[in-house]
Amino acid sequence: MSADPDSRTALPPLPPGLQQDFDVIRPLGAGGMGAVWLVRDRFLDRPVALKVLLEEIVSVEQRERFLLEARTSARLEHPHIIDVYRADETDGTVWFTMRFVDGESLGDRIRARGALPPSEVARILREVSWGLAYAHARGVVHRDIKPDNILLDRGSGRAVLTDFGIARDVDAEARGLTIAGHVLGTVQYMSPEQASGDVVDGRSDIYALGAVGFHALTGTLLFDGPAHSVLVAHVTRPAPLVRDVASDVLPSLAAVIDRCLQKDPDARYQSADALATAFDAALRDALHAEEEAADAAPGAVLTEREAQAIWQRAAQLQAAAALRLERGVALRPPSTTGDTDVTSGQFRVRDVESAAVEAGISRQYVALALAERDVKTGAVAAHVVSDSLDRQFTTLMGTTERAISVSEVLSVSPRRALSALGTVFTSAPNGFTFEGTVNGHPLDGGVMRFKVPRLSTRAWWNPLAMMSGERRLLFRLEQIELFELSVTLQSRGSARKPACEVVITGDLREGLRRNLITDWFMIGGAALLAGGATVAAERAAGWMLSSGSLPAVSVAGAAVIAGLGTAAWYRWLFRSALEEAKNELSALISSVEQHVSRQTLFGESPEAWHALREGRAGD
Repeated sequence: MSADPDSRTALPPLPPGLQQDFDVIRPLGAGGMGAVWLVRDRFLDRPVALKVLLEEIVSVEQRERFLLEARTSARLEHPHIIDVYRADETDGTVWFTMRFVDGESLGDRIRARGALPPSEVARILREVSWGLAYAHARGVVHRDIKPDNILLDRGSGRAVLTDFGIARDVDAEARGLTIAGHVLGTVQYMSPEQASGDVVDGRSDIYALGAVGFHALTGTLLFDGPAHSVLVAHVTRPAPLVRDVASDVLPSLAAVIDRCLQKDPDARYQSADALATAFDAALRDALHAEEEAADAAPGAVLTEREAQAIWQRAAQLQAAAALRLERGVALRPPSTTGDTDVTSGQFRVRDVESAAVEAGISRQYVALALAERDVKTGAVAAHVVSDSLDRQFTTLMGTTERAISVSEVLSVSPRRALSALGTVFTSAPNGFTFEGTVNGHPLDGGVMRFKVPRLSTRAWWNPLAMMSGERRLLFRLEQIELFELSVTLQSRGSARKPACEVVITGDLREGLRRNLITDWFMIGGAALLAGGATVAAERAAGWMLSSGSLPAVSVAGAAVIAGLGTAAWYRWLFRSALEEAKNELSALISSVEQHVSRQTLFGESPEAWHALREGRAGD
């Protein structure tokens, strides 16, 4: 059992009789028949999900049905079906414990992200089909397949089917516990025969899983509206074709879903095993299509020089990998022998990533390096810096840093941090522009790219005003010439205490280059001005000698002193601006947590991520 860590369902206290065996960690939620808590089982000494029959549901039928869920689940031992550990009755309270799945439900994921990638949907539904095939072979029909009953383990990504509370069990049916003629289930995913109150078999679950797949692929429900109209639609209206709603869905995967949604059970897949096989083939097609799309995207194929630039940049972003490279571990481009899709001397991005990982560079830093490429063309924006230029950066600008990196751990879940981040980053006074993501969804480790607005020329006529108040961050970023930021989210907490690390990184090299050019101009200008002033002063004092040797020495000395002084001043200015920019970015991340606190206090719940995807953020 799993639940969104941000969900805080108001539940009554755990019954006193159960408090002797379980330590309550937090409530997970309430369903039609029971309430669920995350508890520590003192006997097993591990966290488990505890489901308790609600006190107001005390009829004999409901009591027996609740126990049926425990018994049904307990005899189904399969990797993709929830494990039930214990079932008992204490002081008149019926309960059972099951494995706690640390993650989210498929429903949570769809609500947070909308339509999901085809390969992800095919993989999840294939695994659920395996679990259903096992259950059907043992005479159990689930009858309530829906996204909220499909749990996704955070660590492995594995899909786990739960909630067999209204399952049809052929053994229990003889005792009248699963009653034909009664409509039970969730109407949005209900098969026509189930909506009609007829006896159902495994093909009813196949229809429901098709409705789940339709929702996951398109982001919309198969039929929506009042419950009675949805029930009628399942029985009388043909299901819309997947590609009529979402034309970009892979045809082979859409065909699997469309067949699941046939009104006549004989026209569907006749077993969950056959459905799993179909999803497996669709998954292979989806992965192949995604690879082809990635290879065809701008910048998907790199030259050897660009590949080396990505590796160098990723190594800079990961200090340990940089040290390893300096000790002589050389990265070599992958071989393209026999590969007709890639020209000799060019390399796929995924191959460049694999080579970096083999050399000890984390995928996270490779993704950050790739994210610095031009968003529209995919060209490698990372600049290969010569040794000479790198030494000038260090000497004149006073820093060995080539990337700015700021991180803060917030006491909120990644999902809530993402929602608040979208609002804080894109709204006034920051006004960052969201440019897209690299390497997947932000909740799955993807990198968000933001463009920093340039200040108007008027800002430089009154820098003191810009260095105070709300515009200080933009002014500091303008000083160091940093106008592109990458942002990642990393889960750092537990189910009991959710936390999220927000990391902001930026490429300093172009800003260093521009500031270095400015520095050289200022050094030269200061030297010329100092030399001219010295000559003028000597003339005025009558110190010009016929030989000219003394004035030359004086002029040169004044120029050198002025140049060194200017260099030292500019070095201090840049280093100060860099440190202040880090402080301001840390404050920006902290303001995300403050925004979440306001949401919690005042009930504000903006759909910031969806607004970002639709280009509406900051309006």
